[in-house]
Amino acid sequence: MTAKSTTLRPVHYLGNKTKFLSPIVSKVVELTPPGRSIVDLFAGSGVVSREFARHRPVLSVDVQAYSATLASALSTPRAYERSTRQRIVARAREWVRAVTPAVSDLLAYEAVASASALSAPESFARLVEEGSLTSLAATDADLANAKASAQPRLDAASATLTRYYGGVYFSYTQALELDALLAAIDHQPDSPAEATLVAAVLGTASDLVATVGSHFAQPSRLRDRSGVVKPAVAARVLRARNTSAFELFDKWLQRYASLEVAEHPCATATMDFRVILNGLEPSVGAIYADPPYTRDHYSRFYHVLETIALGDDPGVTLTPGTSSPSRGLYRSQRHQSPFSIRSEVVGAFDSMFAAAQRQRIPLILSYSPQGGGTKARPETRLMTIGGLVGRAEDFFTDVTVHPIEASSHSRLNRTEYNGDLPMHAEVLIVARP
Repeated sequence: MTAKSTTLRPVHYLGNKTKFLSPIVSKVVELTPPGRSIVDLFAGSGVVSREFARHRPVLSVDVQAYSATLASALSTPRAYERSTRQRIVARAREWVRAVTPAVSDLLAYEAVASASALSAPESFARLVEEGSLTSLAATDADLANAKASAQPRLDAASATLTRYYGGVYFSYTQALELDALLAAIDHQPDSPAEATLVAAVLGTASDLVATVGSHFAQPSRLRDRSGVVKPAVAARVLRARNTSAFELFDKWLQRYASLEVAEHPCATATMDFRVILNGLEPSVGAIYADPPYTRDHYSRFYHVLETIALGDDPGVTLTPGTSSPSRGLYRSQRHQSPFSIRSEVVGAFDSMFAAAQRQRIPLILSYSPQGGGTKARPETRLMTIGGLVGRAEDFFTDVTVHPIEASSHSRLNRTEYNGDLPMHAEVLIVARP
C-alpha cells in the first residue's frame, strides 16, 4: 500500500505558509486547549487549516469561495478510483466533441497563430491580448469574426471559462477542457460538485496558466515597451498551452487520493471576518489570523479560481473610463479587503482585536515586517509590526512578538514591487486577554 501524504500545495499562492507550517501550528495549538477549536480567519489556500485539523477541530474562514473548496478537499479528500476518473474525463471529452464544430473557426485561428508564434508572432500576441469573448472586437478581422461565430454556442453551453479566459490565460482548447470538466462533474452555482473534484479543477487551472507566478492578476505581456513581441515570453506561453487539462485533472485527483484525512473536522465558512467574529461558538479556543499585508487585493490574483469555485457567470469589470473589459478580466464586484486599503486598515485590525478580546480568547496574528521597499513602493506594508503591537495592546493585556526564522514569501510578479526582505519575513503576534 502506498504511504499517505500529509501535505499538498493545492494551487500556486502568494504568501503561502507551506515553508513554515510547523512554528505556526505549534504556537496556535499550544494556545488552544484540548477539546476546543481553532478559527483560521483568512484561510486562503487552506493549507494551514488542514494542518490545524491534524490537532484540533477547525473553522476555516475566508471571504473567497475557492478557499472553502480547497480547505474541504485538503482536510477530507475523497479518493476516486481510476475507472471513475476515466468516466469523468470521457464525459468531458464528449462535451468538447459536441461543442467543437461550432467553435472551429476560433480553434483554427489559434492553431495558425500558435504555429507561427516564434517566427511571426503578431497573431499570437493579438490572441493573448484580444482573445476573450467578453468583447467581440479585435484588431484582426479574422479573430473578430471567429469570436462572433463561436459566441452563441459557448453561451448555450455555459462555457464561461472559454468565453472569458480562452485565448488570454489559457488556450481555447485548454479553456474548453476546463469547462468540460466542470460540466462532467455537474458543478453548478446552486449545487456544487464534491469538493475534491472542484479542487482538482482549481489545481489544474493554476498549473495551466502561463503567467509569472501562475497567478491571474494579468495575462502575460508578450510585448516590450515599444510594442515588439518578446520571443522568450511568447515561447513560454506557447509551451504552457501544449499541456492537456484532462491529464492534469487526473494527476490532481491522484494527489488528493494520496493525502491523509485530517484527524479532526474542518468546517468551512465563506463570509467576512467580522461576521464570524461576532458569532463565535463557546467551543472556540483560539483565533489564527493571516490577513493581507499589502495594497494588493487577493481577489485580483485569484478571480479565475473564484469563478471556477462558484461555477457562475459574474461579468467582468471595465477598464476605467472605457467600455472595454479590464485587462485582467476581473470579476464584477470583486472583494476589496479593508486590510489592503490604507484608509481602512487600522479600523479593520481594531475590529478584529476588539471581537477577539470580547470572546476572551487568544488571537495569533501572522504578519510580515516592513521591508526595505522600492522606488515604486517605498512602504511595502500598510502596517508596521510596532504599529500592530501598539493597536493590539489597546485591547489585550499580554502581547508578544515571535519571529519565524529564515522565512520568505512568494513575491509579486513585477520586480519593482519586491523590496529587500528582512531576515524575519514573518512574525507571529500573540495577543492574550
